[in-house]
Amino acid sequence: MVDISERRPADRSRLLPELRSMLEAADAEKAAPMHELSAAEARRQAEIQIPALWGDSDEVQATEDLAIPVAAGDIKARLYRWRDSADIILFFHGGGWVLGSVETHDGAVRALARSAAANVLSVEYRKAPEAPYPAAIDDAEAALRWLCAIGPSKGLSVDRIIVAGDSAGATISAVLALRAREKQISLAGQVLIYPATDLGGRSESRALFASGFFLDQKTMDWYVGHYLSGGANPNDPGVSPLHAADLSGLAPALLVTADHDPLRDEGRAYAQRLIAAGNDVCYEEWRGVTHGFFNMDRNTPQARLLSARIGSWVNQIWSRR
Repeated sequence: MVDISERRPADRSRLLPELRSMLEAADAEKAAPMHELSAAEARRQAEIQIPALWGDSDEVQATEDLAIPVAAGDIKARLYRWRDSADIILFFHGGGWVLGSVETHDGAVRALARSAAANVLSVEYRKAPEAPYPAAIDDAEAALRWLCAIGPSKGLSVDRIIVAGDSAGATISAVLALRAREKQISLAGQVLIYPATDLGGRSESRALFASGFFLDQKTMDWYVGHYLSGGANPNDPGVSPLHAADLSGLAPALLVTADHDPLRDEGRAYAQRLIAAGNDVCYEEWRGVTHGFFNMDRNTPQARLLSARIGSWVNQIWSRR
């Protein structure tokens, strides 16, 4: 356990030059930090800033905006079609359970569809603080059940569903994989891109990268404060999957962390526990990058390289079934 209140100077010397330049530009801009914004203002900024990180969008065969019924009404989803593929990835975007949308991740999801040569269903789950935990998880389960029910009519192989997400979306995917096991819903795999697995954690990486690397600890606390505003315990396995007592019998996993990310250590710890429980796990720690690099196509080639790596892995998983 590390005292993250002791802020350390940000050492960016091992970052890729293009990401170091991004951080230096952000430092010079001196914009108000996210944790000082309202949720509404943070969302407004995210809808502008995150798409701007992506370059040219990939063409897919078609897109279809859909409404998925959940407990509170309908949530938005977008189906990205890839040629004659029947394979399907169920994707949950990042944004700290507070912000982000189908639109913020449109570029990354299009690239994922192309890299995997597969269909992707991107889900816009309800956000905190208006809909705190467990709303996002419940919506994810509802989306999975809806996909299982409606998929065959859309030519999708529902026995080959892989769940995936970045950041908060990766946490949602990890918890959904646990729920799927308990409720005997078949998943082919799970792709977890720098997940938060211990929301109350105070790891070494949280101290090393507490500030100065895009996602900082104060913003993480702001996210968690909104997400758990309904009173949930951060150590609940439904909140922090690292605290689950039993991690056996889960879908094969690709778990990716960034080496300059406060969430690095808890992602690594979750991979280690998945492996110890006997699961099929591929763990990769990407060097010279920060939290959020999956969306940074305009700034670093690592974004598309990660998309290509995911595409390769999911096709390996599908080839076994």
